Amino acid sequence: MFGTRMDFRIVYDIAAEPPFDIVAAWLAGGFIALGIAWRIVQRAKDRKRLDPPKRGGITTPRILIAFGVIIALIGIGLMGWDHWRLMKAISNGEAQVVEGPIQSWGIERVRTARRDEYEYNIYERFYVGDSIWFGYYQNVGQAGFHNGKGALVELRDGMLVRATYLYADGKDNPPRIVKLEIAEDP
Repeated sequence: MFGTRMDFRIVYDIAAEPPFDIVAAWLAGGFIALGIAWRIVQRAKDRKRLDPPKRGGITTPRILIAFGVIIALIGIGLMGWDHWRLMKAISNGEAQVVEGPIQSWGIERVRTARRDEYEYNIYERFYVGDSIWFGYYQNVGQAGFHNGKGALVELRDGMLVRATYLYADGKDNPPRIVKLEIAEDP
């Protein structure tokens, strides 16, 4: 089975992913634009008054702008940095490749402190061959494959895959998949 040349289909490649979540960018930009627009309207109304109020300290426009900046720093800055460091590690030759059948695949629901639709996180785990163990939360916001964006990749025991991975978070944590390829059926 492994002696013949197999064709693989790429199902995930970090190089094809944007460095940050576009929704976070739109959300941050929306809050900042709303804060600026609010302040412009507020200033225009204040000019029409005979005795305009002094608007120092904490105001609603400043809170909106600050909230947008915080979203930008976390959602764009942190995600962009995480993506950048993985891409840099790949270009430095730190990525490793493992090829083989998926073994011991499974998912489990992990309870969170929330009581809404996000009360549980889904944790997916598997071995490739008998050597490398991968595990990740599907809906996590980090760079690398976590089977949470777009359509889910249906993984199962016995499926032949090739995974390019990095130990981005230290050797004590599962490696992050930066490229995942699935063998095509002959």
